[in-house]
Amino acid sequence: MKNLKLKIYTVFAALLFAGCADFLEEENLGNTTAENYYGTQKGYESLVNAAYASIRDIYEPTPYVFCAGTDLFFSAHQEVPLGLASYQTLTPSNGQVEHLFKNLYESIQINNLALDYADKTEDFPELETRIAELKFIRAYLYFLLVQNFGDVSMVVDLVSEPITHFEREPASEVYQFIIDEMEEAITVLPTTQPEFGRVNKRVAQHMLAKVYLTRGYESFGLQTDFSTAAQLADAAIGGQGLNLDFEDLFVYENDNNEEVLWSIQYSDGSTKQGGAHNWDYPWGPLIQGSNDGVNKKNALHPTEYLFTLFEDNDTRFEGTFLNILTSPYVGYILDPENSPVNYYYPRTAAQLADTANWRAASPMRANTIISPIDPHWWDGLNQEDYPSLRKFDRVRTVEVQYTHDLYLARLGETYLIAAEAYLQAGNSSNAVARINTVRQRAGASLVSSVDLDFILEERARELVGEGFRWLDLKRTGKLMEYTKVRNPDIKSLFNSGIDPFLGANGNYKILRPIPLSAIALDSGDYPQNPAYQ
Repeated sequence: MKNLKLKIYTVFAALLFAGCADFLEEENLGNTTAENYYGTQKGYESLVNAAYASIRDIYEPTPYVFCAGTDLFFSAHQEVPLGLASYQTLTPSNGQVEHLFKNLYESIQINNLALDYADKTEDFPELETRIAELKFIRAYLYFLLVQNFGDVSMVVDLVSEPITHFEREPASEVYQFIIDEMEEAITVLPTTQPEFGRVNKRVAQHMLAKVYLTRGYESFGLQTDFSTAAQLADAAIGGQGLNLDFEDLFVYENDNNEEVLWSIQYSDGSTKQGGAHNWDYPWGPLIQGSNDGVNKKNALHPTEYLFTLFEDNDTRFEGTFLNILTSPYVGYILDPENSPVNYYYPRTAAQLADTANWRAASPMRANTIISPIDPHWWDGLNQEDYPSLRKFDRVRTVEVQYTHDLYLARLGETYLIAAEAYLQAGNSSNAVARINTVRQRAGASLVSSVDLDFILEERARELVGEGFRWLDLKRTGKLMEYTKVRNPDIKSLFNSGIDPFLGANGNYKILRPIPLSAIALDSGDYPQNPAYQ
């Protein structure tokens, strides 16, 4: 594959590196040159750390670009970008799309800088592993790019001077580059790493399985992609069961649990500390008290489909949604025995029948308002009276400053990748077995058969709020089909005779638009995606 120059957003490597300084140990280098510093193990390790840290910039904002406009959440506040929520007004000037595009390329440049110094730094025992980590991370960034934007510009060399024109490479070539890089990384990476959060062989197998699975749906996908994805997912599983209770995956200060394969590090026990994200903010309900320890707004409101998707015995509902509201909000985390419960949200017949015993179990429940499931839960005008999505709740008090890690790959999803890949490869029995492993941990009933719709339902139950849903629906071709009946914003447009996905010249808005600022800065003819031309 020919080497190409970086997208228009590439800036000088020194500036990009400075943008990650907060994530690294500060050190006065004096008159030490970059060549001298990065030529040492300590200096080179700082470059690798910068590559990891740069991923935070991609995921830091409120996750509208990852979670809006699906069948699981609809817009309940004007701050949600309308184009992402319902597509009709999605244009190349969308700020969140621009942020995603820009920061993916800036992170790629940091990886290129580190890879450029790989043959200039001193030899040390971990060097080959670090190179493999960098190649994997860069390939992962391109995977995000190609899924969101289709054909994209690629670079495998460090850019050290301004470039004014770029070409877009076909998505088929981008996928092949990703696969080649990840396969090379797998041959080098160790099965485990001494530091939690570093990429290892299982992480690369998990993500490469997802790459093959995704390519399998494309017109240029190979017949063997699904079977290859299944084999890689099983290799990443490595015989490990889902041993934790679902709720324990996300509880306070348990970010480094055994089922997390790869995460963006924030917690005190992580190797890359510092910083924060905004992934606990948009799910509501409205919580903005000075003593509550969080800041939440009813922005992305759960749909009726999501709230009613779980069986009675499925523990993933209570592991995902907070079925109580304490005063203060973070009381359920920091002091549950002494925090009054303002609301209780029963959802099953058994829970409703047992409310008297539930209330009597604690004096903190004496004045609790019982608010059982009904249409007010999914009413977008309801600001305060519905269960909060709890997975990535942060804590901001005088005593505690805690930001939950964001999981990019965890074992539960690995099983679901395997299930989908086996189904599409024609091995339904293995697909059922992988699905039932996930459902058994959740306490849900086991199944004897699955189809793609059921697997996507299972992904919704297991992974809601984790940033995968838009990519799942786009991958499987279900985005328009599901949202037009499950997302009230999009459904109302269709019911009024408007197809919000329909763009220019009869093309549909399945890909994101190339940011207008990128096209405007290009000195040549940089093509826009067809629906936005």
